[in-house]
Amino acid sequence: MFARTPSTPPKISSILANQQDIIFRHPGYDDDNNVLLKLFAPDARPSSSASSSIGLHAGYALTVCGIVAGNRWDGWLSERRDDPTGISLVADRDTMLDKHSYYFHLPHDNDNDNQDDNTPYPIVPTFREWRFPHDRLPPSWTQTAPPEPIQQLQMYTVSGLSIALRQRDGTCRITGCQEGVQTAHVCPRAEEDWYLRNGMSRYNYGNSDSAHNIANVLLLRADLHIAFDKPGFVFVPKPSISGESQKFVFHCVEPSPEFGYLYHNRVTQGLRVSEELLFARLAWSIFPLLSSFLKSKIPRRLCLRSSNDNGRTATGPFFASAEQCEDLLTKGNKSRNASPKKRGRPEDCVQEADTDSLQEGEYQRSRKRRRSSSPVQDPAINQSSVLSNIPSPSPTTPVSVDNPTPLRQEWLHKERQRSDPSGQWEEEMAWGTSVYNGDITLGSANIARWVEFNGGEHPPPNKNAWD
Repeated sequence: MFARTPSTPPKISSILANQQDIIFRHPGYDDDNNVLLKLFAPDARPSSSASSSIGLHAGYALTVCGIVAGNRWDGWLSERRDDPTGISLVADRDTMLDKHSYYFHLPHDNDNDNQDDNTPYPIVPTFREWRFPHDRLPPSWTQTAPPEPIQQLQMYTVSGLSIALRQRDGTCRITGCQEGVQTAHVCPRAEEDWYLRNGMSRYNYGNSDSAHNIANVLLLRADLHIAFDKPGFVFVPKPSISGESQKFVFHCVEPSPEFGYLYHNRVTQGLRVSEELLFARLAWSIFPLLSSFLKSKIPRRLCLRSSNDNGRTATGPFFASAEQCEDLLTKGNKSRNASPKKRGRPEDCVQEADTDSLQEGEYQRSRKRRRSSSPVQDPAINQSSVLSNIPSPSPTTPVSVDNPTPLRQEWLHKERQRSDPSGQWEEEMAWGTSVYNGDITLGSANIARWVEFNGGEHPPPNKNAWD
């Protein structure tokens, strides 16, 4: 009843102001142009430690360097380029890196007799060129607790992927919040081509090949979803204080005082996503960090995917010119520019309907009537407490979340054209798609229309539901 004091932001620890980047160098090039990666270092030592309190988990750094080196998990770090005594060698994956720069070394590739020990090891330049290491994840990723078991198939009905996901996850997988959550894809939908070329559908649920699968999504609060897609953070395994198996935690990949203070190294709420898809997300997040290495105006030894005469995919290290490096980088950036918040209309936009909702002949005369199913498969949009009052469909026959059959889609389209000669259905569908794409912002003037569009009534039967 009485006014409360304004909310206060979290009190950021002064230690966060000392966070810095750590440079990882390629020993095969001169120090003037050998910075392979520059990683944000947000980790902190236990308060009892007498040494520097800010740094980076060595296991994380070795994994990231190994990814861009073509999935090499036999690498090591040192503080000097040549270290015959091994004094500066970093051997413990769970140690804290707190120096300004390190060298990432790999053993000589004995399979390539045409190269001597001084030849730089090759780098994979972009995510599109990277091959997923099926059954060959780094050790730290194979020692984690298994993901929570997925629910039964009957939970995933024709209601739509986001509704099925809300039933599965329930809350944001970082904060535990129920309101303002969105559907976040782990491997971005813009990388569908990479997803198919690398056979990632083996980790899907059901027989769908698409990245738009419930095995590849999780619930995130809206602000965290935006940060996830920047990308501002990833999910990686780290050791727990109790000494149990490693657990997946929130890891900042760029400075964020508030998110870093609130969530960095926090164990997740429980991820029902495979380690493989989370690993693919890590790779997608770190490949843009190679930009400076590829733009340095000197040739780089790269490893690319190419097709041989038999149509098979092969990889072969070669020295790429500075122009070739920049061209690869430009092509890779174009593939990432499809904003996850500006997705095109999904192929499965029109849902399968139950027998009651097939009779849509009077739609243009009774837009406010209550429907048993939504005309649009629930997209990745905010699901606030207002929208949570929308009744979810209750179909009698549980089915997979795969796309409706083309025959059924064609029949529904013809029936709607016959029963709606004025085109009001198409107009309403276009409006709903614009809301989904973010072109129209929901407010007091159009929230009622959105509720009705999703099959609800306005005002709702219980007027207190809006309070």
